[in-house]
Amino acid sequence: MDNSIVNKWYDMPVSVQISNIGSEVNRAISWKNKGNIDRQKSFCDKAISFLELSISDPKNKHRMGEFTSCIEELADYFKGENVYQTTDEVLIKYYDAFLYKL
Repeated sequence: MDNSIVNKWYDMPVSVQISNIGSEVNRAISWKNKGNIDRQKSFCDKAISFLELSISDPKNKHRMGEFTSCIEELADYFKGENVYQTTDEVLIKYYDAFLYKL
């Protein structure tokens, strides 16, 4: 990935990073509910890419487990068999909680 993008991501506070991830999750949910699997997958993949960037951000080293769990949950919900029994509401509630910290 382009270093300027990585640096810009690293400059963001973690609450802003997670809010950006949440925006992609919300888009994936919207497309899932509209039945557009390709768009759903695309936005899920983008959210996962952002989570991976957040994992690589040195200031977030104490959140690595949380972010890894988020990746597992998103992959399970949007691409897997939803063994975690995640719902749209659970995802929205988690990511929206960071909007109030901006």
